[in-house]
Amino acid sequence: CMPDSTSHRFLASPALSSSGLAGSIMSTTLGGHEDAAVQYYTSALRGSAVPAAETSCHFRNLAKLHYRAVRLRKRRDFGSASNVYRKAIQLQREKAPPDEVPACVTAACSWLNLALTEQKCSLTAARRSFQDGATMVQDLMLQELNVWIDGRNRLRASKPDALMSPRVEEACKWLATLLVAWALLENRRGNSKRAKVLTQRAAELDASKCKVLSWKVLQGDFL
Repeated sequence: CMPDSTSHRFLASPALSSSGLAGSIMSTTLGGHEDAAVQYYTSALRGSAVPAAETSCHFRNLAKLHYRAVRLRKRRDFGSASNVYRKAIQLQREKAPPDEVPACVTAACSWLNLALTEQKCSLTAARRSFQDGATMVQDLMLQELNVWIDGRNRLRASKPDALMSPRVEEACKWLATLLVAWALLENRRGNSKRAKVLTQRAAELDASKCKVLSWKVLQGDFL
């Protein structure tokens, strides 16, 4: 594996936060491994999970997989961590989404973490995961929320009111985060134009991503 010196602090993802991980690990002594996993995964979903009276079995299973993966990453066992994230993705393909969170959000979270983990060893594998992840998330947005992105990168819906749904907003934010992370990978590979296009797509979905367009790392003669 090649060492990766690129920081991903700018993605502001609790799933990648060392402080969030530390808090989850500390909570193991208070509520056990499973409770620590649920706490970690809930934080990683950044407010997208709606609290339930009783956490569903599917949500707990995803939480345990993500928690196991992040602990493997902490030990720098990136290959094993990637395999665990892939198990989480496969589980989402086979099971109905948990009640607590939209399927497109859980998919985006898993694919984002998988791709960023794979960057530690293979940029090619990471690029493939970003691409596959973006495809799966958009497919789920159509199936679950009846919204899609047209050829001009505009969000569309069969019913205009659907665009105002908080679940749609959460899905767009996660897809935008996935696209920005992908854009930064493309920039590392020297594909500045593709990085620019991906970032523009992200900004259409989530206005907060507009500031990314001003980053010097994405600026060049094509701007």
